[in-house]
Amino acid sequence: MADKALRVIGIAANFTGGFFKDAKTPADKKKLLSDFDKYTQYESGATFLGFVGIMDPLRPEVTPAIVRCKTAGVRVIMITGDSKITAQRIATDCGILEGKPDGLSFTGTEFEKMSQEQKLKALDNKHGMVFSRVEPRHKREIVKVLTELNNICAMTGDGVNDAPALK
Repeated sequence: MADKALRVIGIAANFTGGFFKDAKTPADKKKLLSDFDKYTQYESGATFLGFVGIMDPLRPEVTPAIVRCKTAGVRVIMITGDSKITAQRIATDCGILEGKPDGLSFTGTEFEKMSQEQKLKALDNKHGMVFSRVEPRHKREIVKVLTELNNICAMTGDGVNDAPALK
């Protein structure tokens, strides 16, 4: 399902009432749920019912924007928190990756474990790339290495975790 860019959610139910059988009011349930140390208890004894795949589709303006960037000679690198397989699928669907992602797709942890020389070599190309399961420090490091390679970097982001790289 990840290869189809679907997020997976498992569904289970406890038909005996489970941990919440004695909770009488929503306030009682809220109090129980506020104790994170008991989540193993909350989830025990349930029957697995199945799973669903949910797609967060690309906005219609994404692919044309990627095409315009590439036409203008701008290399596009996607940096995301998504899983590697999901990120590669999305990047392929919108035209960031063309063909096999070998050597063009890394998780934040994979990139972090590289030597400085390996990082420079990985980023010193003209192809679109994908970085997945990244944390703010990974984004900052990617931008740092790109600037060391004399790239002019521009970045868009939609969250506070983008601030270190934008800085």
